[in-house]
Amino acid sequence: MIPDELWVKKTVEGDVNAFDELVKRHYAKIYKLAYRMLGNADDADDATQETFIEALKSLPSFEYRSKFSTWLYKVALWTCQQQIRKAESRRRTLTTFAEDIKYARAESRVDTPDSITVKNESAQLIQAAIEKLPEKQRQVIVLFYMHDLKYREISEILGCPEGTVASRLNTALKNLKPKLQDI
Repeated sequence: MIPDELWVKKTVEGDVNAFDELVKRHYAKIYKLAYRMLGNADDADDATQETFIEALKSLPSFEYRSKFSTWLYKVALWTCQQQIRKAESRRRTLTTFAEDIKYARAESRVDTPDSITVKNESAQLIQAAIEKLPEKQRQVIVLFYMHDLKYREISEILGCPEGTVASRLNTALKNLKPKLQDI
């Protein structure tokens, strides 16, 4: 498999097909991140498209100090933050927990209608609790638990020390715990 950095180089040199390859490789991850940060499919579509537009414009400034995917996550988070700021009056929700439960259910066993109802209700409670977290805590929760990124990768994306990532994650979990005790 050709590394992302080679596709970046080809894109900067003018190969449009190279950027298409980067989009194909990373579209699903960026959409998933945007969906979790913004809470609905339309906004996630917009943010994902905007992320790749911004990435294409900014690609010549990519310095190869981090992985392309880390840099792209940073662009995506910035794009999501911009959308949140523009539409602050709208209420946001994170509905991907319900999707995660659906995927897990599809991959594992067949659930009864009662267990599906309980899982959906639990997912909605989790979504509501995460939605109420401050943005920086929500970012760390989404990147760590939903995208399985390591502290180092999260610190690069957010531009803060690993200790700050750990602190935000710990604080977010402390904030979530009382809200989720009954689940």
